This record gives sequence, C-alpha cells and structure tokens, in this order.
Amino acid sequence: MDTIKRLARNSGYLFLSGTAAKILSFIALLYIARYLGPEDFGKFSFAFAFIYFFSFIPDLGIHRILVREASKEPQAAGKLIGNGTIMKVFFSLIALALSFFMISVLDFLPETKSALYIASFGLLASGAGAYGIIYEAKLRMEYSLFFNLVSKIFFLSFVLLAVRGHLGLPVFVFSSVLATFVHNFLMVAFSKRLVNVSFEIDPLLMKNLFREAVPVAIASVFSVIYFRIDTLMLSFLQGDLDVGFYSAAYRLTEALVFLPAAFTTSAFPLMSKYFKDSFDSFGFAYARTFKYLFAAGLLAAVLVTFNSDKIILAVYGPEYQNSIIVLQILVWATALMFVNSLVSSTCISSGNQQIISKTAVLATFLNIALNLALIPTMSYTGAALATVFSELAAMAFGMSWIYGNLLHKSLFRETVSPLAAAGAMSLLIIFFRPYAGILFLSALSLPVFAAVLYITGWMDADDKNLFSKLISRSRS
Repeated sequence: MDTIKRLARNSGYLFLSGTAAKILSFIALLYIARYLGPEDFGKFSFAFAFIYFFSFIPDLGIHRILVREASKEPQAAGKLIGNGTIMKVFFSLIALALSFFMISVLDFLPETKSALYIASFGLLASGAGAYGIIYEAKLRMEYSLFFNLVSKIFFLSFVLLAVRGHLGLPVFVFSSVLATFVHNFLMVAFSKRLVNVSFEIDPLLMKNLFREAVPVAIASVFSVIYFRIDTLMLSFLQGDLDVGFYSAAYRLTEALVFLPAAFTTSAFPLMSKYFKDSFDSFGFAYARTFKYLFAAGLLAAVLVTFNSDKIILAVYGPEYQNSIIVLQILVWATALMFVNSLVSSTCISSGNQQIISKTAVLATFLNIALNLALIPTMSYTGAALATVFSELAAMAFGMSWIYGNLLHKSLFRETVSPLAAAGAMSLLIIFFRPYAGILFLSALSLPVFAAVLYITGWMDADDKNLFSKLISRSRS
C-alpha cells in the first residue's frame, strides 16, 4: 500500500507539470499551425524532426543511468551530476557540429536551411540535462512544475509576439529553442537548494557511466530514428503538405504521452531502489503501474477516436480536415506507448537495459519497412498505421521478456477488464450516436467504463483504499 501511495504522490506534481506544459505548448503550436498554414507548419515540424536525429548524442543514455545510481546512492548525487554534466556538454558540442555539417551538405531550400540551423542550437541545452536527476532522484517534482510553467509561458509569449508582428518561420523555431534554454537555466540555478554539484573529474566513474549507458544509447539511437523517420519519409516521398497534416495529429497525440511519462518518471527512482532493497515491492510497483497505464491508455484511445473530427476542426480548423483519420489511428499507438514506457523503466531500473535496445532495434526496422510499403500508396495514413504496428510489436516483445525472465506475474485480469470496459463504452457510443451528441455520450461512457472495471474485480482492496485516501486528502 505504501508503494501505491508514493507512486501516486510523486506522480502528482509531474502530472500537473505535464498538463500545464502541454496546454501552454498546445496553445503556442495552435497559433503557429494556424498562422503558418499546413505547408509551412510542415517545414516547422520537419526542422525539429531533422534535429531530433542528433538529440541522442548529448545524452547517449547517461541520464537514466544517473537517475538509477543517484536513487541507490543519494550521497553520491553531486559527483554523479558533475561528471555527467561534463560528459553531456562534450557530447552536445559533437552533436551540434555534426548537425551543422549535415545541414550544409544537404540540398535544402534556404528558408528550411535557416530553420534547421536555428533548431540545432537546441542541442546545446542538453548539456545541462544531468541536473534534472536532482529533482527526479530526490522526488522533488514541484520544481519540475515551476520550470515547465516558466519556460512554456515564455514560449507562448514569444509566439504571440511573433504572430502579432507577422514574422517568419525562423522566428518561431528560435522561440522554441530559447524556451528550452530558459528551462535548463532554471534547472541549474535552483539545484544548489538540494545538492552541491562537484565537477571533480573522475575518469573511472565516467567510464562506468558510459559502459552502463551503452545499451540505453543504442536504444536511443533507434528510438530517435523510429519516432521521426515517418516525418522525414513523408517529406521526401510526399511533400511538406502531407507532413503538415500528419504532424498536426501527431502533436495532439504527443500531448497525451506526458501521462505515462509522468507516472513512470516518478516511479523509476522508486523501482530502482526497490529492485535493490525489496524485490516484492519492485514487482508490486510494476504490476500496479501496468494496471493503471493500460486502462488509462485504452480510455484515452476510445474517447479520442470517437471525437477526432471535433478535436481537429476545433483546434486547427477545416484546413486540416485530412488530419482526422491520422489522429484516429495514431491515438492507438499512443495507448500502446503507455505500456511501453513502463517496459523501458522496468528494464533499466533492473539493470537489463540491453532489452530496450533490442526492442528499439526491432521497432525501428519494422517501422521503416512498413513506412516504405505504406507511405507511397497511403501517405500519412500509411505512416500512422506503421507507427501502430511498430508499437504493438515493441510492447509484445518487451512484456514477453519481462514475464519470462524477470517478473512471472500474470496480468490477465489487469488486461481483460479494461478491454471489456473499452468495448462497453464503444458500443454505447456507437448505438446511441444517432440519437445524442458525441460529447454527451463520451461523458456518459465514463461511468460505464468505471462500472465494468468495478464489476469485473479490476479494482481491488488496495485500489479502493488508495482512492479513498486520495479523495480525503484532496478535501482536506
């Protein structure tokens, strides 16, 4: 029970942080998308998709290893952060140089090339990323909330000024990069309240960190390819307009990913500590996290699927009507990501980071093959389908390995009950859709979803005690 309470409490601030950040970013991107139009918004999205291919270099998997080790040995956090920062600054300079070189040799339009050069400077901000482990390992997520709020308010303000001043594409790219620097500056400035960072170079520590991070780095390389190859392939095979339609829907589904990210980020330090001190608590945290994430992912996917037309038209306008089908497909990939985020955290916290590298390789090659097969004939619809099947394969591989080699826990009830609940609410919406509005039916389906979970025994005594305590605490 104490495990659940800690997971819930530590996720609270990250949930608020993610919600606030996503709302502010969403508003900013909405202004950008409407101001630039589908084609120029496609260029904006392409710029960050291209730079994303270099984003793994400044980290190379070091961050997750730092969080894991700092959670196990809190007294060594200052030394870990200092040496980690030195490594990340060095790698970020390499990433910037490689990015500049590739931009200079590839044949891009002048406006696209300018946007790419500006976006590249965001790689330098990654040098301060090691400071983030302070707030994760010490479970001080309220700082994350503050940093995100300030940086996103800055981003939105800059975008509004740019729209009002009728400025061009490079300015909007610059505003996003500058907001990242604001976030990381605050992260460094407030770090002294919690840890005294030591920059005394320890070659042996750096060597050990790098050796442990190599499997995560391999996974990062393939994850970077996997998460952005669809945008690049769409750009080269179809054009900026199709990228704009795809990116509009992709941005919306990205806004949902913060939910599992918030939960697994707060759970990761605890799971790392539990794996060392109490394997029973480790297994309990894994099963309970899967339970909540799987149900939440299904609920979100069903609601978005039936409301996708209203969402796209309300957010982007009729100009982006082609994005509706993309959103209906991509949201199911997002539901699978809810579980895959847990798979990744479980493997790394238990020291089995080589499994996520294998999973990433599998998903990447499958995604590329499916994109090559589907994009030429189905365009953005094919890219969305490729993402869903790739996520499904990654989930199946990761969950199978955990069950067979790490935690022999049956998650049958945790899986079947949410599926039954999702089916019940879908039937309700489909059957009564000719007679009532979709928003009313969506609201009505929520208690149906909860009722099925309750009737099938998905909610056990621990869940009921947790929810009652959370409700009483919120009232007080």
